[in-house]
Amino acid sequence: MSRGRGAATRGEGAASSRERPPPSPRPPWDFGYAPVPTAACDDDGGPLDLVVAARRAVAPGDVAATLSARWPRVEVAPILSRAPIFWLRVRSPDSGRRAEVAAALSAAALPVRYVASAQRTSAAAAPRFDAAPADAARPDAGWAARGASDEDEPATPGRWFLRAEEGGIGVDRRRCGTGAGMRLAVIDDDAQAADALGLDREVLVMVEQPPRSQAHGALMVAWAVGGRRPGGFRGVAPDASPRLYLIPKPGACVLALPVAIVQAVSDGADVVVCAAYIEGSTTPMLDDALEFAARLGRRGRGCPVVFPTGREASSPPDSLHASFSLGFGEPASDPRAFCVGPGARGEGWFLWRDRRGRSRPFANRGPAVRWLAPGDDLTCPLPPASGAEPAAERLCHAESSGASAIAAGALLLVLSQNPALRVPELDALVRRTLDPVPPEAPASAEPVADRWDLLPEARDRDGHNAKHGYGRVDAGRACLAAGDPIALALVLLGEDAAARAFRDARAELPLARGLYSRRLARWAVRALLADPILCHGACALARHARLTAGDPRRQRAHGVGAVLRHLAVLVRGLAASRAAPARSPGVRQELAALLDRIERSAIDAHAVEAVEARFGELAAAVFAGAAERGAPESAARARTSAPPVE
Repeated sequence: MSRGRGAATRGEGAASSRERPPPSPRPPWDFGYAPVPTAACDDDGGPLDLVVAARRAVAPGDVAATLSARWPRVEVAPILSRAPIFWLRVRSPDSGRRAEVAAALSAAALPVRYVASAQRTSAAAAPRFDAAPADAARPDAGWAARGASDEDEPATPGRWFLRAEEGGIGVDRRRCGTGAGMRLAVIDDDAQAADALGLDREVLVMVEQPPRSQAHGALMVAWAVGGRRPGGFRGVAPDASPRLYLIPKPGACVLALPVAIVQAVSDGADVVVCAAYIEGSTTPMLDDALEFAARLGRRGRGCPVVFPTGREASSPPDSLHASFSLGFGEPASDPRAFCVGPGARGEGWFLWRDRRGRSRPFANRGPAVRWLAPGDDLTCPLPPASGAEPAAERLCHAESSGASAIAAGALLLVLSQNPALRVPELDALVRRTLDPVPPEAPASAEPVADRWDLLPEARDRDGHNAKHGYGRVDAGRACLAAGDPIALALVLLGEDAAARAFRDARAELPLARGLYSRRLARWAVRALLADPILCHGACALARHARLTAGDPRRQRAHGVGAVLRHLAVLVRGLAASRAAPARSPGVRQELAALLDRIERSAIDAHAVEAVEARFGELAAAVFAGAAERGAPESAARARTSAPPVE
């Protein structure tokens, strides 16, 4: 589903399919990095249409009174007043410069932060705001969360994007859940077929009527969450509660996107995704909105905002090759946003076949691309139009728009497993559980229309490639790791099957169920993500368990008490780590009680043997259970050609 204006068509002089890069050396990270220009000329000095950002609430009448001496026909209207963001719109047919407006307001002792154009893009960063006294965002009383449901999800060919195979995100309902309790905000500029969705509500942002010409926004909601319940299409997180925030079409103004983000976050969204055309809408107001989401969203934990890469094409000067570059000044390049590109069914970047059967890109590339998610043909989640013949399954081009919706659904699943995760922790968890993508094009892409389209040719040392980001989202792994520290360690080792077996043992075996509470487990995951020394210790314990599982001779060879000592060091580290997140009173009490039990056991020879025997028994059960799941796990491993990014 295209977000952008469409890829540019190459002229008659375009490179042929036989053309190869020149023999001169090209760095492996290089490509034709020239985005489509989107910045319109500045309107400073013309008729006033401005945003005045204040440091506290200011009456529009006070601003109008201050400015009327210089601009007698000035009109001032409130846009947004939600601490720490206070925006007013100032308009006048009389000309003036922004610096003049700011100076007049400052001279009147009005608390102005900045003055910006309401119509034109700007790369200027907004001055800092003070978020400390502001209330963190909490769900409003009207946005009800949904409970868990259990409905059939047919394994049709077009639903490949949910599976672990074929380049999907590996949703495992038993361990990933359905996103119950989560809230999703989709920002879009069109909402045809919205009646087919189970929306909590539609929210109009700077539009008077819901636009109903295309189904783009409805598709985003449906792929991420699903259709009207019960019996409708079930998306990635079918029990999340969605709201659709509708904004004007591109070119109307640059205000609607930041207003919609702040409103969605203020309403209590757990994840925000915007796949509408937003190129050329970077402004100080967007800077404010993304900072608001990062610092005050989700009760102060931060609300992830997801943007697609888009698919704008241009050519660098003196080149016949399209660059497909994401501009570094575009909203999707902001480091606070999660920039998602489309992955192909099977492997790699999403390439499409032109009328001559040659592969071409369907997405932008660039330094800010973070992840891939499925963007090839997916099941159309909306019912056919009234009067049309029903089909067993229709397919839709998802492209980077659909990929961003699927990634948003995956984030909802992860957060449902551990709602305490802060945005940096969520980012770290998803990144460390990604499926690596080979930087070269698969053989199935041949013939390729232009090999410059497939650059860059390699990953950086940190695993990043401009086409693929750090890799493909794997919701199954991320959800396994999100709620349990031992499962996290096993996933980091590449032992996904063992992690599944351990999570099952926690639910089914008394031996594992009583190890620690869910509250401590969720906190410990965050601690391991924050503290590399603790994470190494947990992974070392998991590796020891793998090497000794079912082998008493190996267990005895390391000496009685070695495992208990390692456990004591780990728990003591969890209790004292300065890198770990703040400990609630309940977590502190449980850590203290656990460490006390370990230390008492360490001075009793029988207790030491009993603890280590239980450890060996649990390790044997986990890795025996992993062996039963070995076939699908081996197939999944065969798809990867590099270790997970650390």
